[in-house]
Amino acid sequence: MSTQEQREHALINAFGPTLANNPTALRECLNLLQIYRIEPQVLHSKWEAYIMSKTGAGDEDDDGTMTNAHLEGFKTSLRRTLEQQSQQQQNYHINQGQSSALSSFAVPKKATIRSKYHTGSTSKANYGMDYGHTDNIGSFDSKATFTMPTSPIRNRGTNSAPVTTSPLISLSSSKFALRKNIAEIEETLNGHLELRQDLPNRSADYRNAVDLVVAVKPYRYMFEKIAEKAEALDDRIEAIAEIYKSSFPETEFHNPAYPSQAIVTVVGRICSDANEGKSNERSLVLETSRSLGGGSRVRLDVNEITDFGFFLGQIVVLSGINANGSVFAVTRVHELPAMPMASASPLELMELHHRKLAGQPIKIIAAAGPYTLNDNLLFEPFSALMEHVNSERPDVLLLMGPFISSQHPVIQSGNVDMMPEAYFTKYISTQLTRYQERYPKEMQILLVPSLQDIIHDSVVLPQPSFEHPRQLSLPTGTRCLPNPAQFKINEMVFAVNTSDILMHLSGDEVARSIGQTDRMCRLSKYLIEQRNMHPVYPGLGSDIECGVDFNQYELMDLRVCPDVMILPSKLKSFAKITDNIIIVNPSQLSKGQSGGTYARLTIHPIPNAFLDDMLTLMDEDEPQTMSTYHRVYERCRVDLVRI
Repeated sequence: MSTQEQREHALINAFGPTLANNPTALRECLNLLQIYRIEPQVLHSKWEAYIMSKTGAGDEDDDGTMTNAHLEGFKTSLRRTLEQQSQQQQNYHINQGQSSALSSFAVPKKATIRSKYHTGSTSKANYGMDYGHTDNIGSFDSKATFTMPTSPIRNRGTNSAPVTTSPLISLSSSKFALRKNIAEIEETLNGHLELRQDLPNRSADYRNAVDLVVAVKPYRYMFEKIAEKAEALDDRIEAIAEIYKSSFPETEFHNPAYPSQAIVTVVGRICSDANEGKSNERSLVLETSRSLGGGSRVRLDVNEITDFGFFLGQIVVLSGINANGSVFAVTRVHELPAMPMASASPLELMELHHRKLAGQPIKIIAAAGPYTLNDNLLFEPFSALMEHVNSERPDVLLLMGPFISSQHPVIQSGNVDMMPEAYFTKYISTQLTRYQERYPKEMQILLVPSLQDIIHDSVVLPQPSFEHPRQLSLPTGTRCLPNPAQFKINEMVFAVNTSDILMHLSGDEVARSIGQTDRMCRLSKYLIEQRNMHPVYPGLGSDIECGVDFNQYELMDLRVCPDVMILPSKLKSFAKITDNIIIVNPSQLSKGQSGGTYARLTIHPIPNAFLDDMLTLMDEDEPQTMSTYHRVYERCRVDLVRI
């Protein structure tokens, strides 16, 4: 008798003669035996447990016959059960070669991670703006030696949270330690600019100035009234209308819902009349403000235009005709006036760049969460990031949430042995404090929260900064910023939004383009045109979880055109220039059970010769009247680095 026949005979003995009369079910059972390598009696036990659970759920009339529906449900249940058992075995049985039942209780070893990163040699003196020359770009050595722990790190420092017993490290952590392409540069913007090789030779007491452009104070949300929300939405339309009229004073806005045989100009908000699903060209409607159009809505016909990009919540200025009063046929989409670029006095820039900073670049490392793998809370990716920080010695470390996500599978399962704040203190604050103690006053740490952060009280935008940094045991001097955040590092203006606005815009966009436009540049440009860090409204799909308090909506308005926008997203990392603004998506530091990427910015000073020429042209009587643009897009190198 062959092996196949023996398995069939064993299955029939286990399940009874009814299985022999059902060739389809018999074939499926044979496949399950081969896939999961289990015995027929074990499979029969799983089947009985499944049928009993179905009967217990209210299917009293179920006689346990193997129908097609039962087989599909049973296969799904079996796969889930065996995967959970396998995961438990992996979590509790990673110890060097110990096969006894007591191996799960072996004394855990303390974690040590050793890695060296080397950069290529380049000229130490030439940090200038040689735009026509390409130098050898330093890269990290991808060889690294890691000794991974068999239990979470036990830190007995003063800032450590109490250590309690926790499960042993999962198999994915071992895979993370053995990952490839460590410190590999995936993409570079302005690669002709040099990396900073040596530590800056600056005054010991000088620190880069970090100033908030817009502060968000703690407020009570969920007290928003419908009338206040409607007024805030109207104010957005009227504000854009005033900005447009300031550049084109002859413009006269009309009500798009009124019939007209002549081409008129209108302003309003893009909405959709689709109850569900993604917006499309046929579902677009224009909503007006109460003062400019009585708050009416009219359907848009965009067949006459060949190049446009719309998203829900966008304030637009359109020209067109409403021949019958029911449809506004768009003939032109007007471009909104650009925001003025940030500028500074050449005298101040000379003092800052070539005296205080000694003509040397500023290095910024920007990373966004999650900072741990999705099957544990050991924060190996964050530890790896701190290895890079120790090697790079940046001037500014920008950490963006989520730090401890409410969506993390371990958090949602409840299989935790500490409070979320204790995890943050143990795995994040401790490492930051250790670095600050080793290199005091060298690096500034900036923290921006996320709506998914379980350690933050607010779940709507705009989000205040962490209210109680001492409870998180953050090192002295750490700056906690709101979300979205607008701040300045020296003269440079930065804007940050951790709510994955690129993903929201991508899901809600309706676009048609005859040119080969870069989609990520187009999505990023929406924020600049709308002069707001979160212009999407109303949100569909993934944006449902991203609430907005419209009483505080103006706090997300861009007050000045940023030099750098950092928009972390689940989308692939990128660094681009649009409208003379650097757009950076560092993506996520951890992606599932593997490492992600972070961004490294090397910002060079404005050349001394250029500032000298500006100073010679300066009015001696009024030296502060002349200013120059920051032109960060010309002097900033961005590297997207694998963790």
